[in-house]
Amino acid sequence: MSFTVINNPSTTPSSLFIPPRTVESGDALALLSDRQFHVAGRNMSVEASLIETAAGGAILVGDDAVAKVASIRAANPNLALVVEPRALRKHLATDAQPFQLSAATLGGDLDRQRMYSDLAITPTGQIRAGDSAALKAALREANKLDRTDTLFAIPAFAGWLSEPHYVKQLIAVINHSKHPLLLTFIDGHNPVGSMKRAHAYRRVFQEASVPVVAHRADLIGFDALAHGAIASAIGSYPTTRRLNPFDHRGGGVSDPEDMSPHMLLPDMLRIVRSTHMRREWFASVTPIQCFCVICRGADVDRLHEDETERRIGHNHNVVNLDSLYSSYVGLNTAGRRALWADQVQGALDTYPQLEAHLGRSLVVDSILEKVWAKAS
Repeated sequence: MSFTVINNPSTTPSSLFIPPRTVESGDALALLSDRQFHVAGRNMSVEASLIETAAGGAILVGDDAVAKVASIRAANPNLALVVEPRALRKHLATDAQPFQLSAATLGGDLDRQRMYSDLAITPTGQIRAGDSAALKAALREANKLDRTDTLFAIPAFAGWLSEPHYVKQLIAVINHSKHPLLLTFIDGHNPVGSMKRAHAYRRVFQEASVPVVAHRADLIGFDALAHGAIASAIGSYPTTRRLNPFDHRGGGVSDPEDMSPHMLLPDMLRIVRSTHMRREWFASVTPIQCFCVICRGADVDRLHEDETERRIGHNHNVVNLDSLYSSYVGLNTAGRRALWADQVQGALDTYPQLEAHLGRSLVVDSILEKVWAKAS
């Protein structure tokens, strides 16, 4: 049991020994299989040291990722490390220029990436909803490559999930790829935050006939795993769980407690800001306590106000994500789907447990109740 008050037996970390494994650098399918990836940003050096090397890996993101990857690799030689190209964050794809290249050719760009990254990723720009010309142009150029070390990246605006005919187009392009895919969605907030988009997101993985990574996901990455994804990559804080639009400009922080981290509660399959728990859940009752290796029995709502405490919360998310994933190691898609169904039902059961402690009712997360809990 990792927490007081709430208990979901299906999220209990696996006690099975996971044997050490080498990093299958340059072999995309081998490296992606049976690994949970973490999208690591500003705290990447510390987070990398916390990841389970035999069943995990890190996708490093941000302007300083290339500069830091060598030192991170030296400190963590058994950890799979992949660097996300800048283009996914900063370039808008067009049919004439689907990629933002750092070399004269696409192949040269990917060769350059492989000097520091265990896999190469096509430097695809962000693709506006319905821009099938840009999407198909990226596919055509990627399919000219004869490589086993490459992921074809599709950074798609979230509107691709809003219209059935867009979803159909997206799946068709995915299924014509000669390479495994890195699929991520773009929005200034949660790109898969509605039930309509969550259903469409599941459909993409169900109908994909090539290996797809659910990149920059939140816990919906586990729903993707249960419905066919080869792997998911989940971030420890909100902006690593989505792509912001290429022209996005962030705002300032008005409330100091907005610095509080969003904390993963695996038993509930929910990520909750510690400020919300402190103000809304535990203002008059004893908080939940967490017994992970980061918290060691401390209150789960304790962290707020400054960057140091926020990073402690992000570290909590990394180790709890690996614990949640540990029972998935070695399972095929059918086994993952059965485990996910058990975990979802257990998460629904935590609501009455927490309500009894609080003495009042709570609103159940709609994606959990009306999407994840529904059989495909």
